Amino acid sequence: MNDVAPRSRVRRAGTVYLVLFGGGVLGALLVAPRLDDPATVLAALLPTGAGAYLAWCAYRADRAEAAVDDPGGVADRLAIAVHRQWESEARVRRLAEPYPLPVSWRCAETDFATTAESDRLAGHGEELGALFTEHLPHRRLLVLGGPGAGKTVLLVRLLLALTERRNAGEPVPVLFPLASWNPADEELPAWMERRLVQDHADLAEAAPGPYGNTTLAGMLLERRLVLPVLDGFDELPARSGALALHHIAAALPYGCGLVLSSRPQEYLAALRPPTGVPARPADLAGIHLDPLDGRSVADYLVHDAGGAGTPAAERWTPVVTALGSTDTPVAQALTSPLMVSLARSVYNPRPDEGHGQLPDPADVLGPTTRAAVEHHLLDAFIPAAYRRHPRRPCRWTADQAFDTLRFLARHMEHGRDGAAEVAWWRLHHAAPAMLPRVLAGVLLGVLGWLAEGVTMELIHHFAPQLPAPARWDERGGLGVVAAGMCGGLAGGLVGGLTVTMLCAAAAGADVSAELVLRRLGNGGALALVGVIIAGFAYGRRPAPRRPSAWNRRALATGIVAASCYALAFGNACGTLHALLYGVTAAATVGDGPRSETAAPAARVRWHWSAGGVCLGLLGGTVLGGGVLIEGLLADVLSAGSDRMYIAPADPVAAAWAAGQVGAVFAVACLLLHALRTVPVDLGAAVDGRALLANDRRMMGTCVATAVTVGAAVIGTQGWCAALWGSTGVWGADPAEDRLWVFAVGLMPALLSGLAIGMRQVAWGRYAVARCYLTVWGRLPRDLMAFLADAHEQRGVLRRVGAVYQFRHIELQHRLTESPARPGPDRSTGGGGPSTGWGARDAREE
Repeated sequence: MNDVAPRSRVRRAGTVYLVLFGGGVLGALLVAPRLDDPATVLAALLPTGAGAYLAWCAYRADRAEAAVDDPGGVADRLAIAVHRQWESEARVRRLAEPYPLPVSWRCAETDFATTAESDRLAGHGEELGALFTEHLPHRRLLVLGGPGAGKTVLLVRLLLALTERRNAGEPVPVLFPLASWNPADEELPAWMERRLVQDHADLAEAAPGPYGNTTLAGMLLERRLVLPVLDGFDELPARSGALALHHIAAALPYGCGLVLSSRPQEYLAALRPPTGVPARPADLAGIHLDPLDGRSVADYLVHDAGGAGTPAAERWTPVVTALGSTDTPVAQALTSPLMVSLARSVYNPRPDEGHGQLPDPADVLGPTTRAAVEHHLLDAFIPAAYRRHPRRPCRWTADQAFDTLRFLARHMEHGRDGAAEVAWWRLHHAAPAMLPRVLAGVLLGVLGWLAEGVTMELIHHFAPQLPAPARWDERGGLGVVAAGMCGGLAGGLVGGLTVTMLCAAAAGADVSAELVLRRLGNGGALALVGVIIAGFAYGRRPAPRRPSAWNRRALATGIVAASCYALAFGNACGTLHALLYGVTAAATVGDGPRSETAAPAARVRWHWSAGGVCLGLLGGTVLGGGVLIEGLLADVLSAGSDRMYIAPADPVAAAWAAGQVGAVFAVACLLLHALRTVPVDLGAAVDGRALLANDRRMMGTCVATAVTVGAAVIGTQGWCAALWGSTGVWGADPAEDRLWVFAVGLMPALLSGLAIGMRQVAWGRYAVARCYLTVWGRLPRDLMAFLADAHEQRGVLRRVGAVYQFRHIELQHRLTESPARPGPDRSTGGGGPSTGWGARDAREE
């Protein structure tokens, strides 16, 4: 759904405008020092702010006008994307090879659904699309079937038929796997809107004004231009079935199209809750899938093996004979399309594959019960999917694949996110929750220390007339702030400890207790600064808490930092603002908001709000005010000592220093509030590795944007400070060359951009989790390649929009319950199990 040429032209015009405006302002500032009265340049630039604001408003209005979409046109583009997605999935899963399984259905019992169309609901094969459009005027259908009865496959075939029959402007059938919905926490419309936005990123755009304050996805749902195909009602927890059915009936009342699939027992239990009034969706017709008959199954398996008379088909002769009787375990098991699909995958050769090394289909005659046959086929599926192929070599053995798939199945079923899906951007839930914060603190601490030191070294090298060369044992504070912005209090403290060790190492033999204590005090205070910035950045009014609800960890950090300052300086320098930051963090923002769990990013957009801007400025004022108060009281706090001051003792210099600190922190707060990522269009046929690459690019975009805006704002503020009498800007005296203040402004802007990108881009958390799980042997090194291979080549996984799911939920449950690997038959090259689960189940049953 990427098509908006007018929107692209408007965006390009806005970019050109911003570049020209920024370049003009920067050029004026560069020329000003060479004039007799530099202040006149600033006076001339001030009125341009109003014009720039009006131009920006006009640009936003043009974007909104270019974004106006007719709901029918949006639905038409969505229909194309949905049809392309599921047509590709059907091709990967070989649903039409050698021909679709002959599934038939009958009218569901009156306990499930009662409609006037009951007599016309029986059918088979490709008739469901015609039945739905021609015999169900309300377009509301319930599909019932037992485990492995082929409900999902039938829904895919129905969805493809409906998109082919659809006329312009009509509702679009969209498949929603219910396994990822928690009805206790989220209403159905909100969940469907979120899934649409996740799978089709263009639907995250704001809807035109007449349709209210919503996204295009919300607009389509409100206009009833989406036909929900809700798959897997039985996969919801049993305790929430009645509540889920109530939400479905309330969100999709009479007149709304609906397709719902479930096992009969789970749906009947939801219709008969132990307490409360049962919810029954109105005018919902129902069909019940019939078991396959033995003759059709035998013909299908023989035809898939190459047809009667071929060597591969002759191997099925004992099984075909057993299928003639309905009393045999194999005949009972192979009435399920799932089991037929598994038998075909295990025992029939794939294209360009011989049958000589395949297991014997007669193996399915050994188990003595239907359940044992089903377990045998499930156990044999993964070894069969990963067997050696002469033309499609696999990088993973069956044992390696089994271990990985079992871990994913268990994580999906018992993980913290509770979603029955494989989504790489949610993989961090499988790693320790503190690990990303700790690593972010280490990384940003090291980068901050290096960036500050290298920048000051370069300034001193290219402008030797400037005093104050870099002292490596005094650098790294801005990295600690960035670590606090990204990883909360824990990340900031780890960053502070990292910087302390680096400074101690840089001091070498000159390291002293005073240096260590001073760096620890800085680390604690600046970690609190990062927490406060993150807390103020999200547009929430930071209401004071009761003392009993204060965050004790933040308060303790402020007290410890103040104590370290007092021990280092022998006076009260630094203690005031450390305590101020500790109380502010403890009483208002706590430990900082958690990092976002966004999907992969498609692009970065600006998200301004008046409340967010005010809170950003307020945060910068509070943080800068601590430095100002410290400077004004410097003589009192130091008790006449000649030791180092945290802030300049001169009132004017203290005011400019507070302005510099406040400007840096306000810009960081505003950037953290304004830079938001938009999820990538995962509904398109995009490889997982391409998503990762695009997500990494968004990290670069965040950094580049923050550097451009931050360096300009911070550099301009420093230029003004130097112009009107400040004695120093971030450790450098710019009296001789004021242009270097813009280079100095790069440091906080760069680190802020990194912190923003690490918070919002999913790649960073995924990289941490993948490395951790790879080291512990839970996942392969190239997880993206493994998932793509398991979907496209092995048929173990299926792709639903943005995520992977196990092709069969029964396979996922079987892997979750399995204590060990299936034992492959080494004599046949790992083609089928001779010992292991299948043999054990057969003996036990």
